[in-house]
Amino acid sequence: MPKIGPMRTKLGRVAALVIFGLSAIAAGPAVDVVAAVGTSTTAPPPTTEPAAPAPSTGPASTDAPVPSTEPATSEPTSTEPAGSDAVSSSTSSTSSTSVAPPLIVEVPPAITPSRGTQQQVGDTVPVAAKPDDWLPDNSGDGRRIVYSKSKQRVWLVEADGSVVKTHRVSGRLTWNQPTPGTYSVFSRSSFTCNIKNPAICWRYMVRFTKGPEGDNIGFHEIPKRDGVPVQSESQLGTALSGGCVRQATPDALYVWNWAPVGTKVVVLA
Repeated sequence: MPKIGPMRTKLGRVAALVIFGLSAIAAGPAVDVVAAVGTSTTAPPPTTEPAAPAPSTGPASTDAPVPSTEPATSEPTSTEPAGSDAVSSSTSSTSSTSVAPPLIVEVPPAITPSRGTQQQVGDTVPVAAKPDDWLPDNSGDGRRIVYSKSKQRVWLVEADGSVVKTHRVSGRLTWNQPTPGTYSVFSRSSFTCNIKNPAICWRYMVRFTKGPEGDNIGFHEIPKRDGVPVQSESQLGTALSGGCVRQATPDALYVWNWAPVGTKVVVLA
C-alpha cells in the first residue's frame, strides 16, 4: 500500500508551482513553468516582482513621467555633451539661455562713385589766340614804350597798365641792334640825317640806346632819301631797318609828343 504522506507533499508542491506560474504571467514577464516544475525540490523559490501600478483614469499630464516596466537600474546618467547634430530637451534648454555673440557689421571702405563714361556732346571751343596787337605778358611795368622785335610792333603803356596806342613798325631782327632789355630815352631831335649818308634824313627822332659801332638807335618816321621814302607804310610790320625803329609819320609824331627824356623803353625779342 503506497504512502499517502509523500504523495500529498509532491502534489502540494506542484500546485504551488502552478499557482506561482499563473501569478507570474499576470504580473510580468513569462516564467518557464515547465522548467520550474522540473527543478529540484530543494531550489529556492524565485523572487516575485511587484505588479505595475494601474494607469490613472484622470486626465493625461504632460509633466507626469510614464511608468516603466523595466527594472530600475543603478547605472548613472551619461554626462557626455550632446553632439552638434543631437536634438534633446537639455540642448534646447541650454541654447535658449545662452548669450548671443555680438553682432559684427563690416563697413566697406569708401569708394569714389563712378561718374560713368564721359562723352563730349558739343564741339570744343578753341582758345582764342591773342591778336598781334595784344600787349605781351612779359613787358615790364610802369609807364613805358614796349617794342617787340619778333612782332615788329610798339605799344605805349600808361602807369596803370592801360595801352594808349599800338602800331606796326620796321626795325632790325639781328640780336644786337638793339638787344632785348630795358632802356630809357636819353635824347630827342625833331629833325636829323644819317651821319654816313647825309642824303637820308627823318623827323621825330627819340633815342634810347646805341648800336655796336656807337650809332644812335631810336624811334622816328620812315626816312627819305632826297625826299623819297625808303619804304612804304604798307611794308611796316617787317624788318627793313639798319638799326632804328621806323614808323608812319602820324605814329612817329605821337611817340615824340608822348615820350620825353627819361621814358622807359622795354625791348622784347
